[in-house]
Amino acid sequence: MFSYHLPTQIIVGQQAAFALYEVLSTLSAQRLLLVSDTGLVQLGVVEEIQAGLSAQGREVAVFSDISTNPSTVAVAAGLALAREMEAQVIVALGGGSPIDVAKGIAMLMTNGGCYADYQWGGKSITQRSLPLVAVPTTAGTGSEVSKVAVIVDPERPFKKGVLSSLMFPHSAVIDAELTRSLPKSMTAATGMDTFIHALEAYTGRRSNPYTDMLSLAALKTTWWALPRAVNDGDDMQAREAMMLAALWAGTAMDHAGLGLIHSLSGALTGQLHLHHGLTNAILLPHILRFNLPEIKGDRIAQLKQIVGLSSLANDDALIDIIENFVIDLGLPTQLSTVTELTALSQPAILDTVIEDTLKMAMTPNNPRETTAEDVKFLIAEL
Repeated sequence: MFSYHLPTQIIVGQQAAFALYEVLSTLSAQRLLLVSDTGLVQLGVVEEIQAGLSAQGREVAVFSDISTNPSTVAVAAGLALAREMEAQVIVALGGGSPIDVAKGIAMLMTNGGCYADYQWGGKSITQRSLPLVAVPTTAGTGSEVSKVAVIVDPERPFKKGVLSSLMFPHSAVIDAELTRSLPKSMTAATGMDTFIHALEAYTGRRSNPYTDMLSLAALKTTWWALPRAVNDGDDMQAREAMMLAALWAGTAMDHAGLGLIHSLSGALTGQLHLHHGLTNAILLPHILRFNLPEIKGDRIAQLKQIVGLSSLANDDALIDIIENFVIDLGLPTQLSTVTELTALSQPAILDTVIEDTLKMAMTPNNPRETTAEDVKFLIAEL
């Protein structure tokens, strides 16, 4: 048994400015909060979008004080600005961080209270979020088509999502041109997030025929398109393909769930403040090797065919080719290459990472049951 629900309007291939104009006209929105990040401000992308919206006679305020791992502090600050201007629509421009913060703001605008009420207090979401238009500038998280916002509370460094079918963005504007200036390293890291969303949705316990179709499409597309997008940022065929892959993988993971890669990644980023996609890429070969004994044979055969292996090839060959895929993208496969591991040598921090990993809602969906000893072993491999 499975259910599928995606109320988000998806607009693909139209220039973002024109698509925004049409969507906002339909919503009869005059007062907008534009949520983005400092990187896009520095690149001039935010100013360009803001100017276009203002030229249409709309009042636009910008909130961009958002980090790679967004916090409840950002949600509260953005919410205060949205309430002050009585925003009618939230426009999210950026990767998963601005989009998730925008989801939090949009939800609180109609449901009231603060984010902690829903994240820790058990308060229910009962009202549809304020209209939110998501404009992704990375091909990665798929947050533009998901019902969850993952925000870190600085007082409790545990990545706990707030989710509801009432939190889906109203529209997602997919314009690959917005990814053209993305650096190679970010193209690779966010693209690996797409690949892992699809992989964990496909191999997880809640996989179903509908999400399998989306997962396989995302895996096949990412395998050929991501190296091209990383090697040549102006390869718009590859850029456009990756935007679609992110949509498919985001929808699949939102409906079928994720697994241990994301659970351990979330625990590690909560303690070590690493980039989400980068941490996922590091964990991929290690956790895939751990999970292989419990992944069904027909699914392993599908994965082998996607990466160019015979379905009869040795399982180790699958791990090797995926690990080399990560390396060829310029990404590490060992945690020690990107951060000092002294924190993890402290028993209290190590125990917290293990405990948080097992508490993550995604862990029970992992194909292989996971114990504290398993997590400790995996961390030692990093």
